[in-house]
Amino acid sequence: MKEKILMLCYRRPYPVISGAEIRMFQFIEVLSEYYRVDVLYLDESHDEPDLSGLTQKTGFALPFRVSKFRRLVQSAFAYVFDNKPLQIGYFHSVSMQKWINAHAKEYPMILCMHVRTVEYALQAKRKGKLSPDCKLYLDGIDAISMHYLHTYQISKGIKKIINGMEYRRMKQYEKTAFETVDRSTLISERDREYIVGELKADCSPKLIYNYAIDFGYNPQITQKPYTLFFMGKMNYQPNVDAITHFVPAVYDRLKADFPALQFHIAGGYATDEIKKLQSHDGVKVCGFIDNPSEEMQKATLVVAPMISGSGLQNKIVQAMYLGCPVVTTTIGADGLADVRKEELLVAEDDEQLYQILKTYLAPDKEAERRLIGNRAREYIMTHYSYSNVKKQIEEAFSINTKDV
Repeated sequence: MKEKILMLCYRRPYPVISGAEIRMFQFIEVLSEYYRVDVLYLDESHDEPDLSGLTQKTGFALPFRVSKFRRLVQSAFAYVFDNKPLQIGYFHSVSMQKWINAHAKEYPMILCMHVRTVEYALQAKRKGKLSPDCKLYLDGIDAISMHYLHTYQISKGIKKIINGMEYRRMKQYEKTAFETVDRSTLISERDREYIVGELKADCSPKLIYNYAIDFGYNPQITQKPYTLFFMGKMNYQPNVDAITHFVPAVYDRLKADFPALQFHIAGGYATDEIKKLQSHDGVKVCGFIDNPSEEMQKATLVVAPMISGSGLQNKIVQAMYLGCPVVTTTIGADGLADVRKEELLVAEDDEQLYQILKTYLAPDKEAERRLIGNRAREYIMTHYSYSNVKKQIEEAFSINTKDV
C-alpha cells in the first residue's frame, strides 16, 4: 500500500487552464506514482467540469467553497486582529481547517501549495493535530512578497497603499513560513535568491520548474504579418498591469509605424480595464480560447511586456515551446533558467521594447524570427520538459526511484 500525502491547494488544480493548475497538477502527476495523494482545494466556482483526470491520479479530491464576500471579510479580520497578510484571510476556509485538524494524524507528509495554504498546516501543528513525525513541505512557487513589492512600486492611490501594506506583512510572514516547514521548493533561481538573500530566511529551497505542455506545435503554420499576440489570465494583476501599460506606451507608437498592425489579447476573465483597450485601433480582446496554440503560432511576435510579478511566466514558456518568437522584459525573463537571450528578445525599458518590436515586425525579419523560435523550442525542451521536472520533484521529496 502506498504511503499517503495530503496536498493543500488554494484553488482547483484541474482542469489545467493556467500556470497555477500546471504547477499543482504536475506535483499530483509525479507524486501519485509513489504516494497516495489526497487533495483538499478551495473553489469559488459552481461549474461542474470533467475532473476524471484529477480523480484518476488521487485518493480523493475534496473541494471547500468560500464565497467572495466571506473571503473579503476574512481578509480584513486576518489583517486587523491576527496581524497577518490579507492573503491568509482570503484563502481561509473554516471547514477545511476542521477537516485537517480531524484527519491530519493520518498523514506522514503534508504538502502546502503556496504560502497561501501553509497556515492550515501551521495551525494544526500548533494545536497538536499532526503526527509527531509528520513532515511539512511548502511549495512557495514564487516569492509572493516580491510580487507585491513590484506591484507597490508601479501602483497609485489606494492600490499603492494596499499593496504596500500587503508587501510589508507578507515579507515577514513568508520568511517565517519558509523557516518553519521541514522542506521547501520554489520555481526559479530569482525567487530563491530573494527568499534566502533579501528576506534572509534560514532555509534551503530546492528548485522545481513548471513543465511545458504541448498544446499543438505545428512548424508548418504560416505567420500572419503585423500581428502581436498576448495570452494570459486577464484578471491576474501582473497581466493587467503589463497590457494596460503596453498598449498606450508602446503599441500605439508601433501602430503609427505599421497601420496594419493588430494586437490580439487572449485569456479569460478580462477586466473592464482590459476590455476598454479595444478603443485603440487594432486591439482585439479575444477572451478565453479553447486551444490558443494555432493563433499564437500564427502571430508575427508573441509579447510578454511584464512590469510586475515574480516567479516563472508560464505564458512565455508555452509560447517558446510552440516555437514562437517571444519579446519580453527583464522581469518577464528573470524567472527563466540559464537563458542566453538568443532564445527570446528581452527589453530593458519601453523605448528598447518599442525598438525591438519595430525591428522584428518587418517582413524581411521572417528568417530571424524563425531562428529565434527554433532556438526557443530547443531551450524549453532542454530545461522545462516533463522528465526534467519529474526528476526535480523526485529529488525534492528524496524519492529513490530504484526502490520503487
